[in-house]
Amino acid sequence: MNICGVLVSCLAGQTQEVSEALSALPGVEVHITKEDTSQLVVTAEDTEESFADQQVLEIHRTPGVVSAALTYHQFEPNTDPDLKAA
Repeated sequence: MNICGVLVSCLAGQTQEVSEALSALPGVEVHITKEDTSQLVVTAEDTEESFADQQVLEIHRTPGVVSAALTYHQFEPNTDPDLKAA
């Protein structure tokens, strides 16, 4: 299991739209939205459909995203026999 913390900088005035788009991605969760600085604090983690690194790439490709900086990463071995990586 990979867990990534990402600081996302958005185009001014598009923070809410980016937040909604990122929240729709599997394994991605928006924790903090700062309209005044156009930034989001986001986590991405492995799901059955995709790995966290693929989700971080999708964050970069999301319209309105200026940058996405990986600020934290943790890897834990998969202990759930029902969870299979993509």
